[in-house]
Amino acid sequence: MITIYPINNPVAFFVFDFPIRWYGITLCFSIFTGIFLGNYFVLKKYNKIDADIFTDSIFPVVIFSIIGARLFYVLGDFSFYLKNPIEIIMINHGGLSIFGAILFGILTLFFYLYLIKADILKYFDIYALVMPLCQSVGRLGNYFNQEAFGLPSHGFFKLFVDDIYRPEKFVDIKFFHPTFLYESILNLILFLLLLYVFFEFKSYKKGLVFSLYLIFYSIIRLFVENLRIDSVLNICNVPVADILSVITLLGGFLILFYIKKHPVS
Repeated sequence: MITIYPINNPVAFFVFDFPIRWYGITLCFSIFTGIFLGNYFVLKKYNKIDADIFTDSIFPVVIFSIIGARLFYVLGDFSFYLKNPIEIIMINHGGLSIFGAILFGILTLFFYLYLIKADILKYFDIYALVMPLCQSVGRLGNYFNQEAFGLPSHGFFKLFVDDIYRPEKFVDIKFFHPTFLYESILNLILFLLLLYVFFEFKSYKKGLVFSLYLIFYSIIRLFVENLRIDSVLNICNVPVADILSVITLLGGFLILFYIKKHPVS
């Protein structure tokens, strides 16, 4: 049996009076990991020109992904932010949605590549390849904030949560499922799978990695969401994350169907 205990302080250090949190450090590390590996994979499979296009696309994609992640989170708790509008920009207080990041990232990348007349599916595959690894690393940041945990756990994995972070109805429960860790591990497995498909799969076609990422990440999220107890917004008692996962899953299958009917090498 493995029991995980939180750190004492989510703040790593201060720059003057501004706190630098472990969560932010983890997210920054995940982004730079994706940038470094993405550039490496482009050079390994394609050439320097393709790597330059990938590098040039990073800044707008990252910026709008963060905006989208924050916007989706704000919309999920809109009544609170309507009363506290200054909190909308206080991203250091937490609150990012991965689906917002994915949607805004995809749209930004699509328009950027369309404007420069680059091969869209080629670069969608590169981003989709490194995304699960970025998410795997980034999810570990939830540990430092004692968030994104699941139902009470009596199983092999247990996460101790301080009482101030426990939901009201579970205030007397000490141990919970570390769902952020489950998602991190599953995303790492997905990254390894996509890495094999991208470099070793003999029937690889452009767009395949992107479609598989959408399909398998949606399945991962549906599994994890079933254990989580912190859904920001529900529609008819169904977490919005589940609804978005199903939409993303269907989108992945549509793209897979398209590239089978219109194969491009």
